Order: sequence, then structure tokens, then C-alpha cells
Amino acid sequence: MNGDADVVSCGGGVIGLATAYYLGKRGVAVLVIEADSVASGASGAAAGLLSQPSLEQLRGPQGALLQASFDAHLELAGQLPDESGVNYEFARSGMLQVSLTEAEERADRQRVEEERAAGMATRWLEPAEARELCGWIDLPIRGALLPPANGQLDAYRFSLALLAAAERMGAKFRTGRVSGIERVGDRLTGVYVAQELIPCRAAVFAMGPWMSEVAPWFGMRVPIAPLKGQIVHVRTPGTAPRYGFVDHGGNYATPKASGLTYLGTTEEAVGFDSSPTRVARDQILAFALSASSVLGESEVLEQTACLRPLSADEQPIISAVDGLVGAFVGGGHGRKGVMLAPVTGQLISQLVLGDLPTFDLTPFALGRFGS
Repeated sequence: MNGDADVVSCGGGVIGLATAYYLGKRGVAVLVIEADSVASGASGAAAGLLSQPSLEQLRGPQGALLQASFDAHLELAGQLPDESGVNYEFARSGMLQVSLTEAEERADRQRVEEERAAGMATRWLEPAEARELCGWIDLPIRGALLPPANGQLDAYRFSLALLAAAERMGAKFRTGRVSGIERVGDRLTGVYVAQELIPCRAAVFAMGPWMSEVAPWFGMRVPIAPLKGQIVHVRTPGTAPRYGFVDHGGNYATPKASGLTYLGTTEEAVGFDSSPTRVARDQILAFALSASSVLGESEVLEQTACLRPLSADEQPIISAVDGLVGAFVGGGHGRKGVMLAPVTGQLISQLVLGDLPTFDLTPFALGRFGS
């Protein structure tokens, strides 16, 4: 595809696609440019777990965004499959946080008490109650915390749904590597794909862990680095329970609509090495066996590894670029890319259109890192 574009999304992962979708809702057709294929990185490999934020998270910088994005996921589940023709297997399935030690039990019981006092429906479950909801839990635990609301989806199919719906609203998709920008004074006027210039009035840069490449174009720091995560896909014996479980370290065992179970995950600062490793597989399987002998009987089918984009201060970047009118950044979400995709797409769309953002984006401004 040649010719001008009104808005270009540099990146075909879930953030760039959510932005294209929400701009399409506002009547703006977006050209999405992706170096590989749709959701070929972390967006397509993620477990797709969604959860209403905890009270502690609500008190943090991302709290309002997490709640708004969780609500947006619920809204999308009722309309995006029809808009796109893609069933991305959204489900309101739960996840129990198991307490394996006395210290974890104390912390979880205190969280339940605080969240219930704040009006949240968080529950403490005795071991027998936890086993009733998740039959996989057949080894000794001290109990489990049941959050007020959870959900999950197939992350790859969710990304496809966003693109398909955006295309029905006029978006275009092309493959190519964004290699630079054109600017006239303080205004972005186009992006280069290899040697080809694509004139545009605005560009959204959502290039995952490769975002550091754009720093010279902007003349300022874009400190986003890859955080490797590995997942093991297994087939469990018998019928999977509706509820999965997580531990205090963020590892999870979750049944998927496909009939498989996802076990994960690692957090590895190893640069751009995306190869699966035996060490990670053993670590993930050891987690599963901490509460479940049943999962030890599972058939290991596949192991995946992806590179999540994580900012230097572990807060997402949702921002206009200072000194470069028409340039915007969405990235650095770490493990919360799929979770925060709807609200990020909404907010970047507001920035592109010159609207007042729904939330104060000061904590997520690119300029916080300096030049």
C-alpha cells in the first residue's frame, strides 16, 4: 500500500491495535504497520488473564487505569465479537491465590479484611472450600484468597478481533519495519518504512520492546526493555475446573477454553533472547506441583517464550512526545499489556484527537525520563 495516511500505528501488537480500534470508533481510519505479523510478540503469546485490581493496586499510579480497563474488557466482550466476527473466548473464570506459608496466610487474611471494609467482595477460603472450586488443589495449602472478579481471553484472538473490527471501520494493515520519521520543525509529517515515506498527520509508536529504537527520532529517552516470559502449555487428565490458581510470586495455572492449561510464568531480563529454556520449564512445573499433584500428571505439549516491553520505572508510557507534534507513545506495560490495552487505546485516541484525556496522564508521560 502506498500513499498518505491520516494516522499511522507503528506496531501491530495489542496496544497499536486497540488504538486503531478506538480511533476507528471516532471515524479515523488508521494504517497499522507491523514488522512481523499481527500480535507476533508478547500480545499473541500472553495468557490473557484479566483481574479487577486489588485495593493496593487501586491506591497506586495504575489503579484507576486498571479498573477502567477491566470494565472496558467487560464492555468489549459484549460487542467486539460481533463487530469483528472473531470469538476470542472471553470468560468470567476465576483465579484463587493460594497461601502456602503462614506468612502468606496472614497477608491474605489481612487483605481480605481490608478489601471487604472498602466494599470489595474479596473472600477468604479455607482449604476445603478452595478445593471445591479448584479440584487441582490436592496438596496441603493454608487457604486461598478469592478476588472479587476475574476474567480471561485468548490474547492472540483478541488481537485479531481488534484488527478485524478496525478494518471494518476503514483501517489498513501492512507489513514492514518502521525505520525513521520525517519532521518539519517541531511537527511529525511522516514515517519511513525502509526507504518509503508514508506522509501522515500523526503516528502512534507502539513497537513493544523495540521502542528504544525511536529515541534518536524523538531526541529523548524511551527506556523500554524486553522482559522475557515463558509459558508451558499442558493437557491435564480429566475435566479441568472452572477456577485456576496463582501463587504470591505471580505464577499461575489456568484452564483455557481450548481445553489446554497454561502454566507460567517467568520474568527474565536477558535482552532479546526469546528462546525457551529447560530451566524455565522446570521452574514453572515446580510451581504447579507446589499445590497440585494432578498437574504433575499433565502432558506437556508446548513451551513458549515472548518479550514483554517494560519501562524503566515499570509504569506504562501513554503520552504525546514533547517537542514533536503528532507523535504519541504507548508502551512499557510489562505483564499488563493485554489487561491495559483497552484503556490505553482509548487514551491515546483522545490524545491524537486533541481531547482532554479521561485520566491524568502525568505519571505516564514520556517526559518523566528526561532527554
